[in-house]
Amino acid sequence: MKKGKEQSSMDDKLISRLKEFYKLETFQVAFYKAQADSAANEYYGKVFQKLVNIEQGHADYYADLIERAGEVVPSFIGSVFKLAGDFIGEGVEQIGQHDTCTLGVMLENKAIKKYRTFIKESKDKNYIEIRNKLMEFLLDEEFHALWLREYAKHHPN
Repeated sequence: MKKGKEQSSMDDKLISRLKEFYKLETFQVAFYKAQADSAANEYYGKVFQKLVNIEQGHADYYADLIERAGEVVPSFIGSVFKLAGDFIGEGVEQIGQHDTCTLGVMLENKAIKKYRTFIKESKDKNYIEIRNKLMEFLLDEEFHALWLREYAKHHPN
């Protein structure tokens, strides 16, 4: 991202959206990390670790933009991660891979919807570089949803 034009024209709404997406991506990281850490199946664990790495890249991108705008990156209380990791992680053991993937699809669908809205907003505001990155991230989210949906379909509980 160019430091001049886009950064100086970041309005409060854009900064708020960047923080919202940072939180969303950070939650996805925590959710997928819980899956990777609790996976009994090696392949399943590797897939979720790959999702962690991709979603962490998204979160890092938003954190960088937030910092460049001179804002504070949102922080989370330990209990939020404990809830995401412990509750969902334990749920994996109890509900199985199929339902975990179904929950992952729901999370990805929520992210996809939010990305589409943000892409439209960024076009209206002429945030070209941010918009291009949003489209890349939207594709990632769509691929994640497709993989999770297919895995759930072929691996019922």
